[in-house]
Amino acid sequence: MTTKLKKIDFFGNGIYSKSPVVTRQRRLNCYYEFREDADKTNAVLYGTPGLKLKFNLTSPNNNSLRGIMGSPLGLFAVVGNTFYYLTASGSVIHSHTMTTFNGTVSMSFNATQVIVVDGIAGWLYTVASDTWSQITSNFPNGAQTVAFLNSFFIVEDSGTGEFFVSNSGDGSTWNALAFATAAQYPDTLVAVDAFMGLLVLYGTTHMEFWQNVGASPEPFQYIQNSANEYGLAARFSRAHVGNSQLFLTNTQEGGYQVAMTTGYQTQIVSTPDIDNIIQGLAVVSDAVAVSYQIDNHNFYQLTFPHDSRSLLYDVTTGLWGETQSGITTNYAQRHLGQYSTVYNGANYVTDYSNGNVYVYDINTYTDNSMTIPREVTTRHAQNDFNRFRVSQVYLDMETGSGLQTGQGSNPQVMMQVSKDNGRTWGNERWAPLGIVGQYNQRVNWRRVAHARDVVCRFRMTDPVKFTVTGGAAIISARQ
Repeated sequence: MTTKLKKIDFFGNGIYSKSPVVTRQRRLNCYYEFREDADKTNAVLYGTPGLKLKFNLTSPNNNSLRGIMGSPLGLFAVVGNTFYYLTASGSVIHSHTMTTFNGTVSMSFNATQVIVVDGIAGWLYTVASDTWSQITSNFPNGAQTVAFLNSFFIVEDSGTGEFFVSNSGDGSTWNALAFATAAQYPDTLVAVDAFMGLLVLYGTTHMEFWQNVGASPEPFQYIQNSANEYGLAARFSRAHVGNSQLFLTNTQEGGYQVAMTTGYQTQIVSTPDIDNIIQGLAVVSDAVAVSYQIDNHNFYQLTFPHDSRSLLYDVTTGLWGETQSGITTNYAQRHLGQYSTVYNGANYVTDYSNGNVYVYDINTYTDNSMTIPREVTTRHAQNDFNRFRVSQVYLDMETGSGLQTGQGSNPQVMMQVSKDNGRTWGNERWAPLGIVGQYNQRVNWRRVAHARDVVCRFRMTDPVKFTVTGGAAIISARQ
């Protein structure tokens, strides 16, 4: 009798959180792409892009950036107490001094001006004349977010439900009567944002939408029945992704979830697994988000700095995963990315620990020379709770992509097997991915397991291309 490999539905969309008995699945630094023509397979697993150093915005202590913004006016950043006007390669065109040294800043721009707020003051930069000044008259100095919409700058008045609006086309002038209150719910404003031609007001327990109706001196008016009960749990967890905006919300019941707004409609996109991970974190209010696009995939990356954890949502497929930079002895650690912006067609992302600024690059297989661990853990394999034997496991991967020298010249894939419902793991077993040009290499493991429940974990740390098109196994059951 001839035994044959049989394709196995190894991979699903679960994420390990509550119990390994329910699911032990994990996708670390990789994402699914579904193929419409199903040429070889209907789903491919690709590695996420690496970070390629663009420049280092040097400061005396190599401090990390407090914010970065790309615009038609140029590239702008804040490090320490310094505001920078930069070229695309990071060369300083002009710089100016602020009064604060720490904390995230928010920036926005119109056709000629940039406004920066830091929770203490508002600052105005005029590009053409290189003038920099603090905004004083009638400006709410506690503002921590700023947006621009329909020729107006908008900021929230910290600790209240009010927001203030600048004069049309001029961020230096603010009318004392140009303000309004987000009065649909009795809470305070956390942030303001401009989205799809609408003003979005984020409160602690709700959000609502306003539109420009041409009134004076405050031109915006609440859109009837647009409010919902999704409060903003972390001010800088907001990110524009495609035609949607995602953010971390605190529910009326006291939990935390990830919500996505499209038009006026807001829905929860986090799964029970992701919700459980977030609920288990010690601090969520410090969450920050970046967004980027690879091919037709739009990604939302949510990082919790205190707990050193980064989650990744693919808006295109609706699937969650995880991302991290470097190797850790803990279960997970965070990704390097802190803040992001788009400039000159490239997605810039800052480093949370220093003055580095990177760009995402699908052909870079490290995060600025730090290892990118690729890991995928399978679904539970069972045979109606009977014991069965797995005599061989095969991963169909892109092989022969090794490097000429150094780490990656002989890339390896590691497999571990759990035979106790995903609770513990067996020894590491390694299989070669093939040296450069070795395209017929087969990624195989034999004599895998004999159990009632089998879970496999695959991991690769070599800086080479990671592509998985499927898996197969030889499985036999005792009669």
